[in-house]
Amino acid sequence: MSPSLSRRRLVAALAAAPVALAAPAVVRAQSSKPLTIVLTVPPGTSSDTLARIMAKSLQKRLQRNVLVESKSGAGGLVAVQYLRQFDADGSYIMMAPNSAVSLLPLFISRPTFDAEKDLQAIVECASAPMALTVNSASGHHTLDDYFGAVRKDSQQGSIGVPSPVSMSALVIYQLGKQLKLPLQSVAYRGGAPLLADLMGNQIPASGSILPDYLEQHRAGKLKILAHASEKRSVLAPDIPTLAEAGYPGYVAVTSFGLYGKAGIPSGVAAEYAAIATEALGTPEVVESLHKMGLVPVGGTPEQFQRAVVRDRERWAPIIKETGIRMDV
Repeated sequence: MSPSLSRRRLVAALAAAPVALAAPAVVRAQSSKPLTIVLTVPPGTSSDTLARIMAKSLQKRLQRNVLVESKSGAGGLVAVQYLRQFDADGSYIMMAPNSAVSLLPLFISRPTFDAEKDLQAIVECASAPMALTVNSASGHHTLDDYFGAVRKDSQQGSIGVPSPVSMSALVIYQLGKQLKLPLQSVAYRGGAPLLADLMGNQIPASGSILPDYLEQHRAGKLKILAHASEKRSVLAPDIPTLAEAGYPGYVAVTSFGLYGKAGIPSGVAAEYAAIATEALGTPEVVESLHKMGLVPVGGTPEQFQRAVVRDRERWAPIIKETGIRMDV
């Protein structure tokens, strides 16, 4: 998603925010109970930072304690199952990438949940493209450099991904097939351990979201070779898109959003979305997200639900083609 498109959606959503915030009675009735945001990944990731920014805004507006709790594992399934234990009163919600909701059931041999029946989209908070990254010591400056190294040594084709069910794994599969290269996804349990191995030269390359590497890229420790956006990011204008690098047709943007258990009162979901959208439009939050490489989005539960469905419809045939499955 381009920054300009995000800004347009943000402006539209902010215009609607006062309406939703004008009737907070349902949420206020819950104020004696803490609100917990469940993470699908370990602490220390972009998703964790974003969740804490949202927690701060929700706590201030709702005058209610807001906690952030990590329940990582199985590509997000551990967090989903944990969320489903609780009443659908909005006291427990989940911060998750779209891969953990739109795509996860498509990867599981015997799905244990249905995103549309078991979860309710609340608000899309931010987005970031998938990026292909190497350690600066590798000497690779372009994707062609890296792919040339893979042709000479197949072991260089191991590319770490933050989860076996990530969009990155799908893009790596597609690139390997197109280029007839032995590209192989190596699944990690989140972006933080993957980053550590990449920094330590324990894995040749990584396919994760841009924010996971932007700070180290700017410091010259890592080299982001390209990212899977339609256009260059205003947050990293020096990094080409995959199309500009000579590999068109690859767009893979991860969105991070808040989800509730199905049955969450519509008034609660609407107020959470309005509070989050309002926060995402403030200069302080925009600056914080931009520094991480995230683009703020915002919007309504209805807008976000439509995006979830679009993601699933787009990636379903590719997932089927890859044959990637995760047994749980």
